[in-house]
Parts: sequence; C-alpha cells; structure tokens
Amino acid sequence: MGKTHTLLPPDIAEVLKGIEHWRKTRPRPGRMPEGLWSAVVGLVPSHGLNPVARALRLDYYSLKRRFEAAPPRRKGPERTPAFVEVALPPASSTAQCVLELQEPRGGKMTLQMHGPMDVVALAEAFWRRRRCSR
Repeated sequence: MGKTHTLLPPDIAEVLKGIEHWRKTRPRPGRMPEGLWSAVVGLVPSHGLNPVARALRLDYYSLKRRFEAAPPRRKGPERTPAFVEVALPPASSTAQCVLELQEPRGGKMTLQMHGPMDVVALAEAFWRRRRCSR
C-alpha cells in the first residue's frame, strides 16, 4: 500500500485501491463501473461527500448526484423504538408487575412495580442516559 493509503480510513483505502486498479488496467478512457460507484456511494454516510470525493479523486458533483439518487440505507438493529406502549393494571390493583428494558448494545434495566408508576418516563430516561454519557 502507498503512503496515501495508510493515511486514509481502511474502508476508503480499500475502495481507492479498486479505483486505482481500474484506472491502470482499463483499455481506454470511459465511465467507472457501477460496482465501484456503488462502493464509493456506500462510503458517503460515514465520511461525507467532500472527504470521499477528495480522497478518491472523483468529481464532487458526480458523486453528489449518485448519492442523492441512491436508495436510502436502512440502519440495522441499533435503532431504538420510537414508541413503546405499556398497559398498566388499574391503580387499585395490588398485582406485581415486572418490566425488563434492554438496549441494542446490551444494557438492561428490570423494574418490579407494586403500584402505579410512570413507566414511559423511566424507559425514556434509561435509553437517553447512554446517549448523554458519551
């Protein structure tokens, strides 16, 4: 790997190697293959348009058009639910309720309730604490 490759994030360096190979081995000037463009566009959410275009020596506006035309990528299981419905027993009930909350990264909280409680506020505070403490 060249000097410039070691200064780049590994994923950008890998795509740059593919682009450089294509540039050296193509029989005549022409458009970059769609597979390479797809790999380039995949770098933009993590690194941004300008840094990717500069690192790979590509036209910013061509990359921007392709990125905007690409279907949105969905995030995996790290997404937290937008709404959680919890059915609580009536306030006069003496039944015990156990509620377990778990984060996508593994944090857990168990609530043992013997009466009315603001469960939604507790759940929001539990999920928010990880974001604030970073």
